[in-house]
Amino acid sequence: MNREIVIEAEELVKRYGKIYALKGVSFKVYGGEIYGLLGPNGAGKTTTIRAIAGALKPSQGYVRVFGLDSFRDKYHVRKRIGVVPELPSLYPELTIYENLYFIGRIYGLNRDRVKERIRVVSERLGLEKILHYKYGRLSKGFKRRVDIAAALVHDPDILLLDEPTTGLDVLVASRLREFIAELGRMGKTIILSSHYIDEAMNLSDRVLLLYNGVKILEDQPEYLRRILQLDKRVRIYLSRRLDAGEANMVRKRLEGIDGIDKIDVRDRIVELHTKKPVEIVRRVEDLLVELGIGIKDIDVIPPSWEDIFRKFVEGYEGIGGKCGPCPLAGAG
Repeated sequence: MNREIVIEAEELVKRYGKIYALKGVSFKVYGGEIYGLLGPNGAGKTTTIRAIAGALKPSQGYVRVFGLDSFRDKYHVRKRIGVVPELPSLYPELTIYENLYFIGRIYGLNRDRVKERIRVVSERLGLEKILHYKYGRLSKGFKRRVDIAAALVHDPDILLLDEPTTGLDVLVASRLREFIAELGRMGKTIILSSHYIDEAMNLSDRVLLLYNGVKILEDQPEYLRRILQLDKRVRIYLSRRLDAGEANMVRKRLEGIDGIDKIDVRDRIVELHTKKPVEIVRRVEDLLVELGIGIKDIDVIPPSWEDIFRKFVEGYEGIGGKCGPCPLAGAG
């Protein structure tokens, strides 16, 4: 990552009638940085992506990309940006190759250059053997790969990824995250919009936390993790119902395990809260086996966004005193 500012948003506001999608959001992105836009659905992430890409005119404020106004100079800006929208946007009746060729020519690449770029991106994304397949017949995972290939075919300096792993199965999503990390190591500047907390935290150099169109916090993932230390719920489904005596015994034995914050034992379910789910699950499994109680299934449930923002306010007060300029004030 270098210290050149490649994207700068200043007091960015977007209003649709009486509804505000963004409320005075400011940030800077440096060259070679993976910059995460994190927040729940409706936080303003896609609006921010579209403003950077020059696809919408801000109601107030501005976005500059390499010093150019993203909306007024969008013709020049778009040459240096690749966009992967949340939903598929390529032509379903065309093959992968035809889609990539068409996109490359739109960006002004000559025929030889387009063919070379298709070869490079298709090899990198594992598409070289299926370039003759029609886009509309691909699985979600392969469509996502082609969407990224299309965004990269003109070799842009900046890549905008809007919820790139939404709807993908675990394995495909994991591989896609590995490729995003690889692009970052190659020096691409990446804006990663996501409502998946772990995804944004693990991939990003810095994270902007958005909620209801308001910038809540911007910092390195380590700082956010320190503030947002939240318990995960572990729900264990038992193979049989516990009577009152057994439930009480299980509860008392669990209370003796360090790292468990809350315990609820009812019917066929044991539910607990912990910051160390992997370690705790292993210990609880051993305990239940010792007690002769079988396990049918285990779920680890991440915190909800409501939990996160409640915890954020508490953390903010703990760091900055009595919330002083707490950015949630007036978030509406």
